[in-house]
Amino acid sequence: MTKRKKLFMRVIAITFLIAVILPTANSAGDNIDDQVREISYLLMCPVCQGQTVEESNSQLAKDMRTIIRKKLEEGQSKEEIIAYFVDKYGETILGAPPAKGSNWILWLFPAFALVIGAFGLGIFLYRSKGKESGNVRENSKKALMNVENKYLEKIDQELTKLEP
Repeated sequence: MTKRKKLFMRVIAITFLIAVILPTANSAGDNIDDQVREISYLLMCPVCQGQTVEESNSQLAKDMRTIIRKKLEEGQSKEEIIAYFVDKYGETILGAPPAKGSNWILWLFPAFALVIGAFGLGIFLYRSKGKESGNVRENSKKALMNVENKYLEKIDQELTKLEP
């Protein structure tokens, strides 16, 4: 196996492990603090740009975490709590766009880009392997020609010695 194939296989293996480990690491907790944290990561802070409720230190985010905790203690599910915040602030409160309508493009594009990227990488590796083997063939032909030329020169020298 060539170095490129080994590198390619390692990259694929690491990508697969990350894809398997990350979702399970985020959903591992069952206690109320872990549930508050999990839901807080799914909601964007309305006053902080680009931060989730869990990441933000604003008073509104702290109040939202308190509301999440209170609703979990009342027995509401994660979906009910998220629906409460969507009703109050709209779908822009969600950290990820809901998988419906034209948002499917956003969900499918990463997988599509991954497949296209893997295909392009495969073509690159295939072509680079072809160039390497082509170079090896040319080098071996040149070496053979050199040996043949030396042999023919030696024969010419011997024949000239034998001529009267």
